[in-house]
Amino acid sequence: MLAARVARSLEEGRGGLVSSALANVWGTIASRSLVKSLAFRGDRCVIAVGGATLGGSGKTPLAIACARELSAQGVRVALVGHAYRAHPLRARLVRAGDDVEVVGDEALLAARALAPFRVPVFVAPNRQAALDLALAHADVAILDGIAQLEPLRANLALLAVDSDRPWGAGACPPRGDLRAPVVELTALSDMIVRVGKTENAGARVIGEGAWLGARKLSWDKVRSHRVGLWTSIARPERVLADLVDAGVTPAFVVTHADHGEVGDRPRAAIARAARDRGVNLWVCTPKCAVSASRNRTLSLAGVPFATLEHEVELDAALKAVLAGVVTRWRPETPSRTPSPTR
Repeated sequence: MLAARVARSLEEGRGGLVSSALANVWGTIASRSLVKSLAFRGDRCVIAVGGATLGGSGKTPLAIACARELSAQGVRVALVGHAYRAHPLRARLVRAGDDVEVVGDEALLAARALAPFRVPVFVAPNRQAALDLALAHADVAILDGIAQLEPLRANLALLAVDSDRPWGAGACPPRGDLRAPVVELTALSDMIVRVGKTENAGARVIGEGAWLGARKLSWDKVRSHRVGLWTSIARPERVLADLVDAGVTPAFVVTHADHGEVGDRPRAAIARAARDRGVNLWVCTPKCAVSASRNRTLSLAGVPFATLEHEVELDAALKAVLAGVVTRWRPETPSRTPSPTR
C-alpha cells in the first residue's frame, strides 16, 4: 500500500537535498503549531502528553499509564483523546463498545484500558469542547497528543520518545518522522519520558503473551500456533523484533500505515496468502486490534486475532513527578459534579 510505503520512508529517513530543504520548511511550520490555544480554569490541573514522532513514540500508552497512576493515588482524573480520523458529533464520553469510526482508535483503546479503573475518556469535534467536558467531571485532565498549551501552560508537559530511537529518523517530513525539530519539542516539555522495553525506560512496556478474548495465551501457547502478524502502527519492526525475542517467528506479516484502513479486496488477498502459509492465529497490538475492528478483521477467513499483552509500567521517578504535580496543585473548591456513568 502506498500509505504504508510512505510511512516506512519517513521512519527510515530516506531522501536527498530536496527533501532536506522541505524538512526545514516543515519544521518551521510545525514549531508554530506545537502550542495549542486551550483554556482551563486555574482550579483544575492539566497534564499534556505529546509524542516526538509522527506515530510510534508511545504517547497514548504513556497517557493511559499516567491516568491509571493518578487514579491509584486517589485523584479524580479524566483523559482527553483526539479522535483521529473519527467524527464525533458532540463532546462525549467514550465507552468500550463505541464505534471506532465515531470516537477514534486511540481514544477507544484508552477507554477500554481505563474502564477497570473508572477513569473516563472524552472526545469532541474539537479539543476545547472535550477538555471542558473532562474538567466538568474531573479535577485533573490528561491531554493525549498535545505538547503545550496557552495562555496557561500545562501543569506538567511530558514528551514521549521511543526508548530505542528517541528522535526517530532525526528529521522532519519528508526527510524523516519527527513531529517538529528536537530543540522545539524539548523546550516545551517538562520531562522527556522514554517508552519501551529497555532498562532506561521511564515507562516500561511489559508483555508476557497474548489475549484471545478473555483467555491469556502464554508465549508457549502462542508458539504452538502458526502465527500471522497484523500491524497498522508506526514502526512495526519493533513488534516483530519483540515476537522473535519471545521465540515467535511469524509465518506471514501484514503491515499497514499507522491508523491504516483495509479495503475488501486487499483483505481477501491477505486471507488467501495467509491460508497458503498455514496461518492459524493472527496476533496484533491493542491499537491494531481496534483498527482491525474498523476493518472487520477480528476474524480473518475464520482465523482469530489474539491481542499482544502491552502494559506500561511507570518508574518510581515518573510516579514521584506525578505525585509532586498533584501535591503542588490544589483546587480551590472541590468539584461536586458526579462522575459519568459508564
